[in-house]
Amino acid sequence: MINTTNDPSTPPTQRSIGELVQSIRDELLGVVHHEIDIAKKEITALGIKVGIIAAMAAVLLFLLLSAWVMLLFAAATGLQALGLPAWGSFLIVAGVFILLGAIAGLVAFLVSRKLKAPETTIETAQSAVQAVQGKRRSNAVSYDDTFEELYGKQVSARTE
Repeated sequence: MINTTNDPSTPPTQRSIGELVQSIRDELLGVVHHEIDIAKKEITALGIKVGIIAAMAAVLLFLLLSAWVMLLFAAATGLQALGLPAWGSFLIVAGVFILLGAIAGLVAFLVSRKLKAPETTIETAQSAVQAVQGKRRSNAVSYDDTFEELYGKQVSARTE
């Protein structure tokens, strides 16, 4: 006899295997739907916080950019106060930033040439897919492999 409730005082009832499978299926679907609802609520709350952070970051960047433009005008005006014509002082400030931009671009180019694909991640992902598909890697460790084959070290059976 099978007790269909969690209450031990309830007498057991007879249910078919089909009814049991249907009951398990319904309970599992209920759990999955409940977990999805929890995830939706958590992601929504997280999305709102991320949106607020992004908006504040945009305001910060706008204000910093505005301050930067003012500093550039102040530098050009300072050069102008030293006796340079206005066009010359702005041209010097612009030239300095073009030079700095070219240096930054060169550094980015040199660093990008050294970038490689994440080989370990790709290999482990491929091995995980193969494991799910039931394929065995050619270099996988076997129970028959000895410690010496795996690590290249001799092992003594005695403990000293």
